Amino acid sequence: MNWDTGTWDSGFWDALSDYFHPQTKHKPKHQTMRRQLYYPSRIAAQLVWLMNYYTKLPIHGPTCGVAAGDITASVADAKWCNYVLGLWLAAVRAFSPATTDAVDLGLTGTGSTVVVLPTFTAPALPAAVVAQLPGALTRIFALIAQMKLNAGYTDVIGSDLGIIGSEEDPATHPFPKVVVEVMQGPTRKIVRSKFTKYTHEGVYIESRRGNGDWEFLAIDTLTPYDDDRPLLVAGTPEEREYQYRFWDKGTPNGEWTDVKKVTVSP
Repeated sequence: MNWDTGTWDSGFWDALSDYFHPQTKHKPKHQTMRRQLYYPSRIAAQLVWLMNYYTKLPIHGPTCGVAAGDITASVADAKWCNYVLGLWLAAVRAFSPATTDAVDLGLTGTGSTVVVLPTFTAPALPAAVVAQLPGALTRIFALIAQMKLNAGYTDVIGSDLGIIGSEEDPATHPFPKVVVEVMQGPTRKIVRSKFTKYTHEGVYIESRRGNGDWEFLAIDTLTPYDDDRPLLVAGTPEEREYQYRFWDKGTPNGEWTDVKKVTVSP
Protein backbone atom coordinates (compact mmCIF):
# COMPACT_ATOMS: atom_id res chain seq x y z
CA MET A 1 0.00 0.00 0.00
CA ASN A 2 1.14 3.54 -0.62
CA TRP A 3 -0.05 6.27 1.74
CA ASP A 4 1.39 9.11 -0.36
CA THR A 5 -0.46 8.17 -3.56
CA GLY A 6 -3.70 7.16 -1.90
CA THR A 7 -3.81 3.88 -3.84
CA TRP A 8 -4.50 0.57 -2.15
CA ASP A 9 -4.36 -3.05 -3.19
CA SER A 10 -6.42 -4.63 -0.41
CA GLY A 11 -9.98 -5.49 -1.42
CA PHE A 12 -11.59 -3.99 1.66
CA TRP A 13 -10.73 -0.47 0.48
CA ASP A 14 -13.67 -0.75 -1.90
CA ALA A 15 -16.00 -1.13 1.07
CA LEU A 16 -18.45 1.63 1.92
CA SER A 17 -17.47 3.71 4.95
CA ASP A 18 -19.90 3.46 7.86
CA TYR A 19 -19.22 6.65 9.81
CA PHE A 20 -22.13 8.42 8.11
CA HIS A 21 -24.63 5.73 9.12
CA PRO A 22 -26.95 5.96 12.14
CA GLN A 23 -25.72 3.84 15.02
CA THR A 24 -27.83 1.02 16.45
CA LYS A 25 -28.79 0.94 20.10
CA HIS A 26 -26.19 -1.79 20.67
CA LYS A 27 -23.29 0.41 19.64
CA PRO A 28 -21.78 3.31 21.57
CA LYS A 29 -23.55 6.51 20.64
CA HIS A 30 -21.61 9.16 18.78
CA GLN A 31 -22.55 12.00 16.53
CA THR A 32 -23.12 11.08 12.89
CA MET A 33 -23.20 13.43 9.93
CA ARG A 34 -24.67 13.61 6.50
CA ARG A 35 -22.21 12.69 3.76
CA GLN A 36 -21.70 15.50 1.27
CA LEU A 37 -22.39 14.38 -2.29
CA TYR A 38 -18.96 15.48 -3.47
CA TYR A 39 -17.31 13.19 -0.89
CA PRO A 40 -16.81 9.62 -2.16
CA SER A 41 -18.63 6.75 -0.48
CA ARG A 42 -15.80 4.22 -0.75
CA ILE A 43 -12.74 4.43 1.45
CA ALA A 44 -10.21 4.06 -1.37
CA ALA A 45 -11.70 7.05 -3.17
CA GLN A 46 -11.91 9.01 0.09
CA LEU A 47 -8.15 8.67 0.53
CA VAL A 48 -7.57 10.11 -2.94
CA TRP A 49 -10.10 12.91 -2.29
CA LEU A 50 -8.47 13.89 1.00
CA MET A 51 -5.01 14.00 -0.54
CA ASN A 52 -6.24 16.19 -3.40
CA TYR A 53 -8.01 18.47 -0.90
CA TYR A 54 -5.02 19.07 1.34
CA THR A 55 -2.80 19.58 -1.72
CA LYS A 56 -5.08 22.07 -3.49
CA LEU A 57 -6.54 23.99 -0.51
CA PRO A 58 -3.41 26.15 -0.03
CA ILE A 59 -3.71 27.12 -3.72
CA HIS A 60 -7.42 28.00 -3.81
CA GLY A 61 -8.17 28.86 -0.19
CA PRO A 62 -6.92 32.47 -0.33
CA THR A 63 -8.98 33.17 -3.46
CA CYS A 64 -12.09 31.99 -1.61
CA GLY A 65 -11.42 34.17 1.42
CA VAL A 66 -10.02 31.48 3.74
CA ALA A 67 -7.57 32.83 6.32
CA ALA A 68 -4.07 31.37 6.38
CA GLY A 69 -4.57 29.86 9.83
CA ASP A 70 -7.79 28.16 8.74
CA ILE A 71 -6.05 26.72 5.67
CA THR A 72 -3.28 25.29 7.83
CA ALA A 73 -5.79 23.81 10.27
CA SER A 74 -7.92 22.24 7.53
CA VAL A 75 -4.87 20.74 5.80
CA ALA A 76 -3.89 19.20 9.14
CA ASP A 77 -7.42 17.79 9.54
CA ALA A 78 -7.33 16.27 6.05
CA LYS A 79 -3.93 14.67 6.55
CA TRP A 80 -5.08 13.23 9.87
CA CYS A 81 -8.24 11.80 8.26
CA ASN A 82 -6.12 10.28 5.50
CA TYR A 83 -3.88 8.59 8.08
CA VAL A 84 -6.83 7.24 10.09
CA LEU A 85 -8.60 5.84 7.03
CA GLY A 86 -5.37 4.67 5.43
CA LEU A 87 -2.40 3.42 7.41
CA TRP A 88 -4.16 3.08 10.76
CA LEU A 89 -7.30 1.34 9.48
CA ALA A 90 -5.21 -0.99 7.32
CA ALA A 91 -3.15 -1.99 10.34
CA VAL A 92 -6.26 -2.55 12.45
CA ARG A 93 -7.83 -4.80 9.84
CA ALA A 94 -4.62 -6.72 9.32
CA PHE A 95 -4.40 -7.25 13.09
CA SER A 96 -7.96 -8.50 13.43
CA PRO A 97 -7.32 -12.08 12.15
CA ALA A 98 -4.52 -12.43 14.71
CA THR A 99 -6.97 -11.67 17.52
CA THR A 100 -9.36 -14.34 16.26
CA ASP A 101 -6.55 -16.89 16.09
CA ALA A 102 -5.45 -15.97 19.62
CA VAL A 103 -8.98 -16.46 20.97
CA ASP A 104 -9.27 -19.85 19.28
CA LEU A 105 -5.88 -20.92 20.61
CA GLY A 106 -6.52 -19.68 24.12
CA LEU A 107 -9.97 -21.23 24.48
CA THR A 108 -9.87 -24.44 22.46
CA GLY A 109 -6.26 -24.93 21.35
CA THR A 110 -3.61 -27.38 22.53
CA GLY A 111 0.06 -27.18 23.42
CA SER A 112 2.54 -26.88 26.26
CA THR A 113 3.43 -23.19 25.94
CA VAL A 114 1.60 -20.36 27.69
CA VAL A 115 -0.51 -18.32 25.28
CA VAL A 116 0.88 -14.85 24.53
CA LEU A 117 -1.86 -12.55 23.33
CA PRO A 118 -0.96 -10.31 20.38
CA THR A 119 -0.58 -6.59 21.00
CA PHE A 120 -1.65 -4.02 18.46
CA THR A 121 0.89 -1.34 17.60
CA ALA A 122 -0.44 1.59 15.61
CA PRO A 123 1.66 2.65 12.61
CA ALA A 124 3.79 5.72 13.16
CA LEU A 125 2.39 9.03 11.99
CA PRO A 126 3.89 10.07 8.65
CA ALA A 127 5.87 13.29 8.45
CA ALA A 128 3.70 16.42 8.75
CA VAL A 129 0.75 14.46 10.16
CA VAL A 130 -0.42 15.38 13.67
CA ALA A 131 -3.31 13.91 15.65
CA GLN A 132 -6.29 16.28 15.68
CA LEU A 133 -9.27 16.99 17.90
CA PRO A 134 -12.49 15.03 17.21
CA GLY A 135 -14.60 16.08 14.22
CA ALA A 136 -11.87 16.63 11.63
CA LEU A 137 -14.04 15.71 8.64
CA THR A 138 -16.96 17.75 9.98
CA ARG A 139 -14.68 20.80 10.12
CA ILE A 140 -13.54 20.19 6.53
CA PHE A 141 -17.13 20.09 5.30
CA ALA A 142 -17.93 23.30 7.20
CA LEU A 143 -14.98 25.13 5.65
CA ILE A 144 -16.01 23.98 2.17
CA ALA A 145 -19.52 25.32 2.74
CA GLN A 146 -18.01 28.65 3.78
CA MET A 147 -15.79 28.78 0.69
CA LYS A 148 -18.74 28.20 -1.63
CA LEU A 149 -20.42 31.35 -0.32
CA ASN A 150 -17.40 33.53 -1.07
CA ALA A 151 -17.44 35.78 -4.15
CA GLY A 152 -14.09 34.38 -5.26
CA TYR A 153 -15.37 30.82 -5.51
CA THR A 154 -15.92 29.42 -9.01
CA ASP A 155 -16.90 26.08 -10.50
CA VAL A 156 -13.33 25.77 -11.81
CA ILE A 157 -11.99 26.00 -8.25
CA GLY A 158 -14.67 23.62 -7.01
CA SER A 159 -13.80 21.07 -9.67
CA ASP A 160 -10.09 21.26 -8.88
CA LEU A 161 -10.75 20.80 -5.16
CA GLY A 162 -13.20 17.97 -5.82
CA ILE A 163 -16.01 19.70 -3.95
CA ILE A 164 -18.68 19.78 -6.66
CA GLY A 165 -21.28 17.09 -6.10
CA SER A 166 -23.41 15.51 -8.81
CA GLU A 167 -26.31 17.83 -7.96
CA GLU A 168 -24.04 20.84 -8.58
CA ASP A 169 -22.35 19.67 -11.75
CA PRO A 170 -23.21 22.03 -14.63
CA ALA A 171 -23.10 19.04 -16.97
CA THR A 172 -25.83 17.39 -14.90
CA HIS A 173 -28.02 20.48 -14.49
CA PRO A 174 -27.10 23.03 -17.17
CA PHE A 175 -30.35 24.98 -16.64
CA PRO A 176 -33.07 25.38 -13.99
CA LYS A 177 -36.01 23.02 -13.72
CA VAL A 178 -39.20 25.06 -14.19
CA VAL A 179 -42.93 24.32 -14.12
CA VAL A 180 -45.27 27.07 -15.32
CA GLU A 181 -48.99 27.38 -14.64
CA VAL A 182 -51.72 30.00 -15.00
CA MET A 183 -53.73 30.64 -11.86
CA GLN A 184 -56.08 33.18 -10.36
CA GLY A 185 -54.33 36.00 -8.53
CA PRO A 186 -55.80 38.59 -6.13
CA THR A 187 -57.17 40.77 -8.97
CA ARG A 188 -56.46 38.93 -12.25
CA LYS A 189 -54.90 35.82 -13.76
CA ILE A 190 -51.18 35.39 -13.07
CA VAL A 191 -48.47 33.08 -14.37
CA ARG A 192 -46.62 31.22 -11.63
CA SER A 193 -43.15 29.80 -12.29
CA LYS A 194 -42.02 27.14 -9.83
CA PHE A 195 -38.32 26.59 -10.28
CA THR A 196 -35.47 24.50 -8.92
CA LYS A 197 -32.20 26.42 -8.96
CA TYR A 198 -30.10 23.56 -7.52
CA THR A 199 -27.07 25.17 -5.84
CA HIS A 200 -27.25 28.46 -7.76
CA GLU A 201 -28.20 31.81 -6.24
CA GLY A 202 -31.24 32.39 -8.41
CA VAL A 203 -32.84 32.33 -11.84
CA TYR A 204 -32.81 34.95 -14.58
CA ILE A 205 -36.15 35.21 -16.40
CA GLU A 206 -37.03 36.62 -19.81
CA SER A 207 -40.46 36.81 -21.41
CA ARG A 208 -42.20 37.89 -24.60
CA ARG A 209 -45.84 38.49 -25.46
CA GLY A 210 -47.59 38.39 -28.78
CA ASN A 211 -45.14 39.22 -31.54
CA GLY A 212 -42.87 41.22 -29.27
CA ASP A 213 -39.18 40.76 -28.53
CA TRP A 214 -37.70 38.87 -25.63
CA GLU A 215 -37.30 41.18 -22.64
CA PHE A 216 -35.86 40.92 -19.17
CA LEU A 217 -38.59 40.12 -16.67
CA ALA A 218 -37.02 39.34 -13.30
CA ILE A 219 -34.29 37.82 -11.18
CA ASP A 220 -35.67 35.63 -8.43
CA THR A 221 -33.83 33.77 -5.68
CA LEU A 222 -36.86 32.16 -4.04
CA THR A 223 -39.42 30.01 -5.81
CA PRO A 224 -42.09 30.63 -7.04
CA TYR A 225 -42.04 33.73 -9.23
CA ASP A 226 -45.45 35.28 -10.06
CA ASP A 227 -45.91 37.27 -13.24
CA ASP A 228 -48.91 39.51 -12.50
CA ARG A 229 -48.62 41.91 -15.44
CA PRO A 230 -51.95 43.07 -16.86
CA LEU A 231 -52.98 41.97 -20.34
CA LEU A 232 -51.59 44.06 -23.21
CA VAL A 233 -55.14 44.55 -24.44
CA ALA A 234 -57.70 44.52 -21.66
CA GLY A 235 -60.21 41.70 -22.06
CA THR A 236 -58.19 39.94 -24.78
CA PRO A 237 -56.38 36.63 -24.10
CA GLU A 238 -52.66 36.65 -24.89
CA GLU A 239 -49.91 34.08 -25.29
CA ARG A 240 -46.86 34.51 -23.08
CA GLU A 241 -43.51 32.79 -23.47
CA TYR A 242 -40.81 32.38 -20.84
CA GLN A 243 -37.21 31.20 -20.76
CA TYR A 244 -34.93 30.81 -17.75
CA ARG A 245 -31.27 30.41 -16.89
CA PHE A 246 -29.17 30.47 -13.73
CA TRP A 247 -28.08 33.69 -12.04
CA ASP A 248 -25.01 33.91 -9.78
CA LYS A 249 -22.97 36.81 -8.40
CA GLY A 250 -24.81 39.34 -10.54
CA THR A 251 -24.44 37.48 -13.85
CA PRO A 252 -26.79 35.20 -15.84
CA ASN A 253 -25.12 31.91 -16.71
CA GLY A 254 -25.74 28.40 -17.96
CA GLU A 255 -28.03 27.33 -20.78
CA TRP A 256 -31.54 28.60 -21.41
CA THR A 257 -34.43 26.32 -20.66
CA ASP A 258 -36.85 25.30 -23.37
CA VAL A 259 -39.40 28.05 -24.01
CA LYS A 260 -42.48 27.71 -21.77
CA LYS A 261 -45.75 28.85 -23.38
CA VAL A 262 -49.04 29.66 -21.69
CA THR A 263 -52.20 31.54 -22.61
CA VAL A 264 -53.47 34.12 -20.12
CA SER A 265 -57.16 34.92 -20.31
CA PRO A 266 -59.09 37.82 -18.73
